Amino acid sequence: MKQKIRLSLICLKKMNKYRTLFIDLDDTLFDFSGASREAFRETYELLGYERFFESFEHWLSIYEPRNKELWREYNAGRINKEQLNKIRYSYPLEAVGRPDEELGARFGTEALGRIPHKNMLLPGAIELLEYLSPKYEMFILSNGFMELQSQKMVTTGLTKYFKRIILSEEIGVNKPHPALFEYALKVSGAQKDSTLMIGDAFDSDIQGAANAGLDQMFLNGKGEKELSFRPTFEVTELCEMRKYL
Repeated sequence: MKQKIRLSLICLKKMNKYRTLFIDLDDTLFDFSGASREAFRETYELLGYERFFESFEHWLSIYEPRNKELWREYNAGRINKEQLNKIRYSYPLEAVGRPDEELGARFGTEALGRIPHKNMLLPGAIELLEYLSPKYEMFILSNGFMELQSQKMVTTGLTKYFKRIILSEEIGVNKPHPALFEYALKVSGAQKDSTLMIGDAFDSDIQGAANAGLDQMFLNGKGEKELSFRPTFEVTELCEMRKYL
């Protein structure tokens, strides 16, 4: 019993030390996966992609794995934003033997224009922010594109909860690079030992924060099992975060 009480006190002390929260946006608060799927389906139908693919699900099954690969390349600084968008939207057409860079670019422009206007948040996002905002200074810390992230914040009504949005485009370095976290600390005026990073992407949000010396809270909504280390906190839903904050 004494051991349990001691551990609880240690955990409480750790939780109470935070003054600043860095929070990822896409698939942490904003339902980027759901919004993207809707926008992609609308664009697929608008541009008559049934000419090339068996179904929307067929297009998606080609797009998604390549998109993940390209984001890893982008986050590592091996390709730029323009290359990312050009390749990922052209690739499905190439994969079915109908290469058309112009049509792929049009698909990307149309879909990306629709995503930030989708008012789609993860369950419990607003309730969590209402709970957190009186207690912490909060900043969005994202690898997303400036023109999209700002509009998402407006569409979903998230702007009022955050001091500002800090984006990797501002310095040309993406999470997980420690330089982005150091930049975020500088512009926010936050202290490393009283700042917590919250995100859903283990490699970029959690590993990146750990490499920069920040505590982390991993939103493990997909139930990832094979993690390279144990994050400071781990939850599966947004509502669980209130237990620790």
